[in-house]
Amino acid sequence: MSSKNNPEARGKVTELRKYNGKTVKPVLFIMRGVGRYIAAAFEDGNLVIDKNTKLPIAYKNI
Repeated sequence: MSSKNNPEARGKVTELRKYNGKTVKPVLFIMRGVGRYIAAAFEDGNLVIDKNTKLPIAYKNI
């Protein structure tokens, strides 16, 4: 039996996703009336905005 804190036993680290060729990272988005969900943000901190809804795109949809 190995330790649960062993880094080798944790598995492979997932890769960050890409949107229009740029790397995006997951961030928590909270807005009254909209709710809270994990949204995508570029490395510089700007959120990835959907042109139709004017809201950040969910990270799982990228």
